[in-house]
Amino acid sequence: MKSPRPARKRFARLTVLFVVAASASAGLLLAGRTGAPRVSAQAPFNGFRNFESPQVHPLALTPDGTRLLAVNSPENRLSVFQLKAGTPVLTAEIPVGLEPVSVAARDNREAWVVNWLSDSVSVVDLTTGNVTRTLDVGDEPTDVLFAGANGGRAFVCVSGTREVKVFDAGAPAAAAPQVVPVRGKQPRALARDAAGTRVFVSVFESGNQTAVVPERTVTQNGGLPPPSPSMAAGLPPAPRTGLIVKWNGSAWVDERGDARWTSAIPFRLADVDVAVIDAATAALSNELRGVGTQIGNAVYDPVSQRLLVVNTDAQNFTRFEPNLRGRFMRTRVSGVNPAGGAAAVFDLNPHINYADPAGSDAERAQSLGLPSDIARASDGTLYVAALGSARVGVLDAAGAVQSRIGVGQGPTGLALDEPRARLYVLNRFEQTVSVVDTRARSELTRVPVGFNPEPPEVREGRRFLYDTLLSAHGDVSCASCHPGGHRDGLVWDLGNPQGGVDVINNPIGSGSLFIRTNTVSNFHPMKGPMMTQSLRGILDSRLMHWRGDRNNLGEFNPAFTNLLGRPQMITDAEMQAFQAFVRTLVYPPNPLMNLDSSFPTNVPEVGGDAQRGFIIFNGSKTVLGVELCGACHELPVGTNSGLIPALLLQEPQDFKAPQLRGLYQKTGMENTPGEKLTAFGFTHDGTSENLVTFLRNPLFTFASDQDRRDVAAYLLSFNTGVPPCLGAQLTVNAENKNAPEVGARLNILTAQASANRCELVVRGIYKGEHRSFLYDRLTTKFDTDRAGEPRVSRQEFLDAAGAGGELTFTGVLVGRGRHLSIDTDGDNVLNGDEPPTAVDVSGRVIDSNGNGVAGIFVTLSGSQAATAVTDAAGRYFFGYVSTAGTHTVTPFRDGMSFGPASRTYNGPTANQTGADFVATASAIDSSQFFVAQHYRDFLGREPDTSGLNFWTQGIDSCGADPACREVKRINTSAAFFLAIEFQETGYLVYRTYKASFSDIPGKPVPVNFQQLLAGTQRIGQGVVVNQGEWRAQLEANKQTFFLDWVQRPDFLARYPETLSPADFVNLLNTTAGSPLTTSERDALTAQLAADNTARGRAAALRQLAENAELSRREFNRAFVLMQYFGYLRRDPDDEGFNFWLTKLNQFNGDYIAAEMVKAFISSTEYRQRFNQ
Repeated sequence: MKSPRPARKRFARLTVLFVVAASASAGLLLAGRTGAPRVSAQAPFNGFRNFESPQVHPLALTPDGTRLLAVNSPENRLSVFQLKAGTPVLTAEIPVGLEPVSVAARDNREAWVVNWLSDSVSVVDLTTGNVTRTLDVGDEPTDVLFAGANGGRAFVCVSGTREVKVFDAGAPAAAAPQVVPVRGKQPRALARDAAGTRVFVSVFESGNQTAVVPERTVTQNGGLPPPSPSMAAGLPPAPRTGLIVKWNGSAWVDERGDARWTSAIPFRLADVDVAVIDAATAALSNELRGVGTQIGNAVYDPVSQRLLVVNTDAQNFTRFEPNLRGRFMRTRVSGVNPAGGAAAVFDLNPHINYADPAGSDAERAQSLGLPSDIARASDGTLYVAALGSARVGVLDAAGAVQSRIGVGQGPTGLALDEPRARLYVLNRFEQTVSVVDTRARSELTRVPVGFNPEPPEVREGRRFLYDTLLSAHGDVSCASCHPGGHRDGLVWDLGNPQGGVDVINNPIGSGSLFIRTNTVSNFHPMKGPMMTQSLRGILDSRLMHWRGDRNNLGEFNPAFTNLLGRPQMITDAEMQAFQAFVRTLVYPPNPLMNLDSSFPTNVPEVGGDAQRGFIIFNGSKTVLGVELCGACHELPVGTNSGLIPALLLQEPQDFKAPQLRGLYQKTGMENTPGEKLTAFGFTHDGTSENLVTFLRNPLFTFASDQDRRDVAAYLLSFNTGVPPCLGAQLTVNAENKNAPEVGARLNILTAQASANRCELVVRGIYKGEHRSFLYDRLTTKFDTDRAGEPRVSRQEFLDAAGAGGELTFTGVLVGRGRHLSIDTDGDNVLNGDEPPTAVDVSGRVIDSNGNGVAGIFVTLSGSQAATAVTDAAGRYFFGYVSTAGTHTVTPFRDGMSFGPASRTYNGPTANQTGADFVATASAIDSSQFFVAQHYRDFLGREPDTSGLNFWTQGIDSCGADPACREVKRINTSAAFFLAIEFQETGYLVYRTYKASFSDIPGKPVPVNFQQLLAGTQRIGQGVVVNQGEWRAQLEANKQTFFLDWVQRPDFLARYPETLSPADFVNLLNTTAGSPLTTSERDALTAQLAADNTARGRAAALRQLAENAELSRREFNRAFVLMQYFGYLRRDPDDEGFNFWLTKLNQFNGDYIAAEMVKAFISSTEYRQRFNQ
């Protein structure tokens, strides 16, 4: 227990949030258009807000290697490059969400884009050039990849909520994603092993086993270690401060190795650097530690079976600026065994001599600073992008640096194209892609990513944040501790025992009763541990730093010499450029606020009502009963920049009333035994674990603890100045256009646009064309991108939306709506009235009667390459076809011919909407197509070659004998229902529904078409009978399916977890029609009683679903049902179903005698699917 202080000093310190003291009367004071937009120059919006979003995997190649995908973060687009001989040609700029940071290609037609500011993932159809679905995933998503069986699962890293969300990649909206919590702050990058069985999650702010012993504890235990270097003569005694310590594996030690501090810190740190997820089960399988401090991108080496991770290692354990000058960070690649164990460390800068504090030009010319991405070639060669050095390092398989390749400024992403011997590098700061020859290890050319809306102050001043060449050794920069202009989540002691006293005048004239004006503060150079502060919005405060010991940003210039180790400070002009850049930095919206900018009434982190907390904070005198919290923490940013004397704070030093934005990111510290997320919380040195505890200080006179919780909730929800509607999105498509939640979301978005908190734009395919629209708040309709057209209502959008006509609504910054919608180049000529640089090519494939033909494969070739498949109406669509070059459209399907065979367009200047083709034969009469279609209809997959050939040859062995061919076709068709693959997938899904829910109310069957289709795809993922480890894959799929099933809300509603094992089994058995014998039922009950968990319930349900008696009873019903599902692709009508079930039962299941299969495959409805 801490010893009591003298009575006059019993007020506990209030360093950071609310600065308080006794009342003034007592003498004490209180501190208190169509086609692609034109890539052209334009005047940027002068209110530009710079979020400096963290690009993670901004480049990706499509699997066929024909296209390179690149995110354009500031312009909120996905750029698509056609690759010709390795040279990227920009062919499309597809609007996505705000601040896209990562992209991954699911296949050659679909890409997923992660939108950091929009908190969403855009699912992009690369053929139409349109977003078909938007997934809201949570605060600040950073990355996505595909893993699991056949890459069937999409893993999305959500940094702000510290979790990974796992979607069914083929049907992401079919069910809620699985959620995998990550024990670390700011999980950021994803990687996978070669087989896609494991997913690795890099934790950016993982920490490094450092903590701070609070000042009071340090003082009680003998004080600080003597400074090194020693304190300059003439300096007054240094203030008492806390002390940074480090866990050495058995104790908390200081820089001397003294372990006296161990009892002062009750917790240990989890320090999870990389989380490992089992892709099959979407469950955490391991946590890897000891990698570094800031953990970046990774790549898996299948030869050494190690994960290679770029990272930095912060030296914040070292005290004082002279000891850290030019050497406060190490830049590395670490090789980690996914099973655990010590990491192998490969220094990216082995040439640096840190004993020479000045460094040299020769040394800096070889340095690799701020590693951002890593790629591995098949021969083991590694490529590492160095964000701060404008270079790519080339390492051998052993991790030794072999060479360095100069590229553009700010390389953030790599895409390796081995067949062409090319490496593509996205250079974020200059918005270009470098093309590197990997054989010559040299840059060949650079191409623009697309339009860059950033104003000159961003482009010209950014280098002073990131450029590591401005340091002694070329390996560190301001961004080493302020990544993305934010903060590193660490505490540093940047005092200088050889420094001088800073004298600061307090210029604040405050309305507070307790803040004096025109006071002077004398700041000792040995300041003690301080948490890194964000540069976002820093210029909104007049005095800077925790102590307010800097009057303006220009006074940070000495850091370029004293901390970065540069021989001289940057020039005044350069400092002004840096300051202009910093002025653009802003916080993102607070994720705790509601979309309508109201405060939440429940913040679970503290159990408080933020709306009520706002009222208390600004309306109740809770500081000694005489002053408002908001008097010192003035809105809008939460500070009046007032300097508070140390005596009044009961602190050794004066401090400034700090701003309050971004507090929600500082949670996670718990000052109790056990493994904890972080050692740093609130206050200047991070030693206050949470806001509720802080507000329990006796100087706060809250009426109740709930009042404290409500104020804490308000502080966590504090408005950053950027409204929550900024970046909010909604994609309307055929599936959701009539859903109530769509209308509700649109109500909020239009209301926020009407209130001028954001502007609302709509982009997508409208009535067959790429269009864009801007909300007009006076008429509550949308202006179009063509002059003279009538405005469009919200209902008109909903009516027009559908398959191939998806429309995306997005809230954007006020002032940028016109640029991001109807007038992209800002020349006052609307997009639709501009001569296009790209057009749409669309048409239909029809039969001789004019009916659309579905499932026709259509290719675009020539100057660009793309593929499409016709929909149910025979339609196909190619978006963003360049007006330059020659383009040929060709349809194809086995057993069919087309007229004309192809269509060619030379330099099209307008949309080509009538590119139609006539199919002259029935595809279903082709044996190969007939068989292939059965794979798709019954097994939900494309045929394997051996199976396709086997069944096709069986039919074709009849030659021209029509009777023989008919029998063969019937038997072939029936075989797909009887096949092991279907019995173990689709039929198992049927029985699972039967066992769980019995028949659908009012229907003779337990499952509908969409339900069985989705379930079959899940169990059948990656399963091809008699190929590879198909049995193991099937078993893994089944286990995952049943485990997920018993956790479904509708299952839990019928079978609550409170049921006893006996009640659970009895209810299941009764629901299924009592197929179990008494002994089977009792055995199953005992089995569940031994493991009454979700897994135990899943096993019990599976045993019932696989029960032989249940399978026998339901066989004929399922056989009939699959005639409707497989052939007609719809739910059965009751009359027809009962007719065929009766007939099949009459013939004891003999489908040939019952002529059931024959009737379905020769029916008009079936053949009309293929236009005959």
